[in-house]
Amino acid sequence: MIRKYLGVMILAVLTALSFYLSGCASEKASEKKEIVIQVNASKISLEEFNDLMKFEAYADPEMDVSDETREQFIQYLIRKELLIQEAARLKLDTKKDFVLTIEKYWEATLIRNLLELKTVDLKKKVLITEDEIEAYYSKNKEDFDQPLDQVRASIKDILESEKLEAKLEEWTQSLRDAADININQTLISGK
Repeated sequence: MIRKYLGVMILAVLTALSFYLSGCASEKASEKKEIVIQVNASKISLEEFNDLMKFEAYADPEMDVSDETREQFIQYLIRKELLIQEAARLKLDTKKDFVLTIEKYWEATLIRNLLELKTVDLKKKVLITEDEIEAYYSKNKEDFDQPLDQVRASIKDILESEKLEAKLEEWTQSLRDAADININQTLISGK
């Protein structure tokens, strides 16, 4: 549920950026592309539309791409662009709360992408031995209702997660150790 919500949020931001950037692009650049949707001055090319559809299908794996869903998506994009244009007309996009929200969302997405990338990299370096699996099973035998052979894969997953979390923590600490960090406690404490 959270992943789907996050996907929809990402889609909304990307679509908004797409319309915004396409509206800011030079007229020559948009003339070279096949425009499939135009809402006032904002244009979306066939390539951009297809990218957005692919992203939507990625964000919602249960989505069945059909003529009906494509039409619904078109209507969604038009409605959203009209609302974005109205919000921009009212200058809501320059309000401090809006800018802070976008910054926080951007930061969270950037961090999530970085951690996913680092997790894939670190996962290659995590090795679980049979001895570790057996030791974990012996130590936590009361937590298992089944013999070792039936829970081996689950134990391996648990141990991989623990090692991966430890490696991520080590990596994060190495970033902190290499950084120049200063904290002004006087200002923070208000004394």
